[in-house]
This record gives sequence, C-alpha cells and structure tokens, in this order.
Amino acid sequence: MKTIYKGQKNTLRAALAFILFGTLSCSYDFPEVQDPASQKLENADISNTVFIGGSLFSGVSNGALVEATSSQSIPQIFLNSITESTEGQDFSATSSNQIGFNIYANQNLNETVGPYELVFPNTSDTTFFQRSTQGEPFAYSQFNQSIKNYSFPKSQVLDYTQVSRTENGFINSYIQTGSQSLADQIAGNQPSFFVANIGYEDVLGFALNGAQGTSNQSNASIHNYEDLLTSGAFEAQLELLVDKLLNANPNAKGALCTIPNFLDFPFFRKTGHLLTPYIDGNPRVLQRIRQSATVYSGLIREYNQLNPGANERRPSFTFGPFDKNFWGVVVTDSDLADVTFNGQVVPKVRHAQRDERFFYPNERFLLNDRGTTYTNAFSENEYLKVAEVALIQDRIQAYNQTIVNYVNQHSDRVILIDLKAYFDELYTGFDRNLNRAADGVNVDGVAFLPIVGEFGIFSADGLNLNPRGNALIVNQIIETLNTGFNGNLKKVNPNGFEGTPTRIEGN
Repeated sequence: MKTIYKGQKNTLRAALAFILFGTLSCSYDFPEVQDPASQKLENADISNTVFIGGSLFSGVSNGALVEATSSQSIPQIFLNSITESTEGQDFSATSSNQIGFNIYANQNLNETVGPYELVFPNTSDTTFFQRSTQGEPFAYSQFNQSIKNYSFPKSQVLDYTQVSRTENGFINSYIQTGSQSLADQIAGNQPSFFVANIGYEDVLGFALNGAQGTSNQSNASIHNYEDLLTSGAFEAQLELLVDKLLNANPNAKGALCTIPNFLDFPFFRKTGHLLTPYIDGNPRVLQRIRQSATVYSGLIREYNQLNPGANERRPSFTFGPFDKNFWGVVVTDSDLADVTFNGQVVPKVRHAQRDERFFYPNERFLLNDRGTTYTNAFSENEYLKVAEVALIQDRIQAYNQTIVNYVNQHSDRVILIDLKAYFDELYTGFDRNLNRAADGVNVDGVAFLPIVGEFGIFSADGLNLNPRGNALIVNQIIETLNTGFNGNLKKVNPNGFEGTPTRIEGN
C-alpha cells in the first residue's frame, strides 16, 4: 500500500477545501442538450409530399395488396421516416382485404386467387416454387382523407392524366375522380413536393401480356393496360402530369424516377433450355413427351421432304438423352409458317429459345406436364420472344431519355432518382447464360440480393420488392434528395425490415 505522509495529507485537505469553496461560491452552467435537428431539405419544402406510381410504390407484395404490405411500401417508409413517426401513420390507399387479392393471377376484381407464396415441395430440398393461395375478391378500405401516396396497383400515366378513365379498377374502387382527372385532384391539394415513378408500369403492362398488346399506341382513349404508348405519346402525358404538379404550387419541387431494366427481375426467368430438371427422374412423363415429339417431328420431316421449296422449314422437337441435349419448354409461335399436311393443320409450336423470357408464375406448371408437348404448349402471352425482349428494352431506354430530358429542362425544380442505375448496380456480375448470380449489396454485413429467396429483396411475385427491398429504395430516394436539395434526411436501416418467408410443403 502506498503511504501518504502528514505533509501530503495537509496539502490534500487544502486542495479539497479550495474545490469545495469554489463549487459553493460559483454557479456552474451545465451544457445544454441540443434537440436533434429536424429532418429537412434546405432547398425544397417536403411538408406536403405526395408519391405517384404503380404497383412498385403501392405496397403490392407477393402479388397482393393488404394493409400489412401497404404500410411497408416505399412511400410509407419514407413519409413515416421523415416525420419520425413511431405510430406508423397511414398515408396510402389501403386495401381492406385480409388474405389478399392477386393482381396478376385474377382476370377480374371478383375472382379469388390469393397471394403467391414460396414453397419447398416434399420431393425437393434444393429449390422452391412459387404457388398461389386461396384469396378473396378485391376491396379497398374507406377513402383516406390524408392520402399522400397516390400509387395504385397497375396504375399507368394515363390513369392520372385522363378524365373518367375506367380501365384501372383498383383506382376506381378507391377514388371517384368524376369530371376531374386524378392529376387535377392531386394538384388541387397543392403538394409542396412529389416523387413520381412514371413509365415503369407503362412498359411492364405490355411485357406481362407477352407483348401481345398494341406496341405503338398513341390514342389515349382506346389504350389498355397491355398496350405500349409510343415514345411521343408517353412524353406528352408525362409533361401533362408533371406540369400540373409544378403549376399547382409555384414553390413545388419534385423528383422523377427512371425505369429499371425489369427484364432482369426474377419474374422474367430464362427457362428456355431448362426443361430437363422438371421431368428428370419421371420416366412416365419422359416416355409420354418423347412419344408425342416423335409424332409431331415425323409430320414435320415428312412435310419438309415432300415440300423442299417451302419458304420456311418448321423446326421439329428433340427430347434426346439428358447428357446430350438441352430441352426447351414448348411454346406457341404464330410467326411460324402455316403447315397443313394430309388435311391436318400442324400447330405452330417450337422449343423456347435460350434468350427468351419465361414467366415465373408458369414455372410450377412444368411440374404438371404443361409446356412439354405440341398439344399443351404455352401461349404467346406467357413468354417473351427475343424480338419482343429487344422492343421492351428499347422502349425502356426511350422512356428514360424522356424522363431525363424533362428533368434537364426543369433542373431548378425537378431532380432525377436513377433507379435504373441503382438496379444495374445490384445486378453487377449477373449473367443468365452462364448462370452467374448478381452481387447485390451488403448492409452491415448482411447480403441484399436481387432474387426471390433467402437474402432476397423481391417478394414472391418476382416483380415487387419485400419490405427490406423497399427500405433499400427509400435510402436511394433519401440520398438523392439530400444531394439534390441540400438535406439532412436520415436513412432507414434495411436490416430492420422483413424479407420473404418460405414454407415447407405440408407444414
């Protein structure tokens, strides 16, 4: 033990007395705790912010819209984040459905196919499949007077700019615009700021119908969801919508989102040469499709031999040994030549090609023998041909250029949220032909991958994001607004949001 001598003790007593005297005789001001700075943009007013968009912003997840998913939509996460709401205020057009109505699987609002789910079949421990569940007819809850998220399932630009447009039953179930366009109604509330995701759904609707709609539609009065506006028509409608928002409030500012290359999304699968895994190990199915292929290919070979001058030779089917051939699913193709042989019209079918896109919801049918013979081929609105893929990609590029041009012409009031560039970043390393997975991003040591499944950011429908994916997009919006309008908006933590669950069959 260290010894303290008498002289040292006296010195310590004097020092303590001095400190005590100073404390008692002087007032001490403790530093004030500063309130956290409010979240704001120095160069834009976000006090009355609205969102405009389609399914991606509406809260659709697993193909359906229910209150739990709309509350975790991109606009909801953003709006509650900037208000630092702990209650989770509702700003959206919320569905009153409890189970869910599948916006992609149902043909009308009264049908009852429910949301998709991911299932591991009993016969497989390495892959899962998308399946639909039992649902309910579509219904919106009572109109929300404080709505700020004007994003609805499948809503396109014409749904905002045209008066009394009836094509979108989701919007009409929730809002009656009467003699006003939806754009006029939104503008009437004089929003101070807007984020618009326009153009994405306009191209997507055409793609989801297998590019079977009108590919160059310029007439707004006869346009349907599956039609594709010409670049000029889209430009005119985009300008009409955004001009209304800017003119309604002289101080209003906003942001426009570019369109990602959604053909990379999990919904658009490349199964053209991957039929083999679905029927491998099932000799009964294999025998049946080989017998069917023999009949069909025999007709084609005999026709070709008897008609050597035919303008186009119809391709035959090949279902040879597993180790020697890649088998494509069987699809209908109306572009093939007409063939009538021995009084029989030969169906226009062929193997799908490697670079074509096959729709994810149809994959489960491969387990039930669909798409394997010339009598049960997939229809043309269930896949995309190579030329249709190119057309869609070109139109995405053209629409994006229109969006960029508008932002450049109004750069003092409108900025660009480049979702196209962000998804390109997520898909770094992705290669369908070589079966290479995308790199995605890493957040605090956790992978966020552009896939359906573990660590994936997509919901079970393969088109819309799950909550953790929505949080990533919210942070891109926040980062862009902070940079463009000198702000201090706080990012959210994507790891605090849920992913997409997977169920084991029978559990």
